[in-house]
Amino acid sequence: QWGAFMPGVPDLTEFPHKKFGRIVSSLWRNPSPDLLTYAYGGGLPALREALAQHLALTRSIDCDPEQIIITEGSHQAIDLTTRILGEAGETAWVEDPGYWGARTILQANGLHTVHLPVDEEGMRVPDAVGTPPRFIFVTPSHQYPLGPVMSLTRRRQLLAVARQCGSWIIEDDYDSEFRFSGRPIASLLGLEPDAPVIYMGTFSKTLYPGLRVGYLVLPKPLTAAFQAAHAELYREGHLMTHAALATFIAEGHYAAHIRRMRMLYGRRRAMLVNLIERRLGPEWLHRDASMAGLHLVLTMPPDMDDLRVVEVARGKGVLTRALSRYYVNPEGRRPGLLLGYACVPEHDIARKFEVLLESLAEVARKPAAA
Repeated sequence: QWGAFMPGVPDLTEFPHKKFGRIVSSLWRNPSPDLLTYAYGGGLPALREALAQHLALTRSIDCDPEQIIITEGSHQAIDLTTRILGEAGETAWVEDPGYWGARTILQANGLHTVHLPVDEEGMRVPDAVGTPPRFIFVTPSHQYPLGPVMSLTRRRQLLAVARQCGSWIIEDDYDSEFRFSGRPIASLLGLEPDAPVIYMGTFSKTLYPGLRVGYLVLPKPLTAAFQAAHAELYREGHLMTHAALATFIAEGHYAAHIRRMRMLYGRRRAMLVNLIERRLGPEWLHRDASMAGLHLVLTMPPDMDDLRVVEVARGKGVLTRALSRYYVNPEGRRPGLLLGYACVPEHDIARKFEVLLESLAEVARKPAAA
C-alpha cells in the first residue's frame, strides 16, 4: 500500500532512519532490563512525558503524562475506549462518508452506528438528537475522506451536544500536523476545560505506518481504569521502540521532521492541484477541499463508475481509492477518487497523473455493461 496515488501514506523514503537508527543502536548497546520485560500500564513513562510536552506546544492540550495511554495504532485506541466506556446496544455517531476502520470496530463491540452527513464545516449535528449517542467519532482537523476542517462553531456545537447527552467525543486528530496555510484551530480537547473528549493520535502519517504506535489523551478521572484495562487486555510490549521514540521527540528530531515534511507535502499538493485544474478543470476538485492533509478528492460525473476507474488505474500501475466506498447511506453517495500526493516524488506526479487521465478516459469510453 505505497505509491502514486495511494491516500493516507507518507513518503517513507524521507523518514530520518539514520537519526532514528543511532538512537535505537544506543539503546541496544546497554539495554535496561526494564525495557525488555512486560510493559507499563499505559506505555513507557518517558514517551508519555515527551508526548505531553509535544501536544502542549502543538495542539494546545494541557495534560499530565499519566493521562496518556500508548496504543498500537488507532484501531486499538478505539477498541479500548469503546470496551471501557460503552455497552452493546448503545449508539455511536460517525461521519458519512467516514473512516471504515472506526465504523468496523464500533460495530464489532456491539454499538449501533448512526451515520451523519458531512458538509464544508464537518459533521452535521442533527436538530433533534433522538437517542442520545454514547460516542461521537469525528476527524475534525481534516475530515476523512472529504477533507474539510471542522469550523469553530461546529466544534462548540458538538461539545454542547456531548455535554447535554452525556456522550463521549472520540477525536481522531487525523492529519492535524499537515496544514499548509492559516493557523490551526485548537483541538476539541483543548477548546474547553473538562471537555468530554477522548483525544486520539498516531505516528502513522508523521513517521511511518509500520511503527504501529498511537496514543490516547484521557480526562483524569478515566486514567486508572484505562491503564488497568490496557495492561489486562493487551499485555503491551515494544518498550525499546517507545524509548527510542521518546528520545527522538525529546531531542527535537520529530518536530524538525514534521516541519520539513510539511514543506515537501505542500509543494506536492500544489503540483497536483495545478494539474487537476489545468487538465480537467477546477470543478473536478471537491468543493470541501482544505489546505490540509495528505490527499485530495477528485470529483467525478455522477454517472461515472469510480470503482472501475480504480481497477483500470491499478492495472496501469497507479493506486487510488474510490470515494463511493466510504459512504454508507446510498442517497448521499458520490463517485470520486482519493488522490494521495505525499508518497509521490515531484518528478513522478505529472507522469502518474497522465496514467490516471488515461484510466478516466478509458472508463468514459467504455461504460460498464448493464
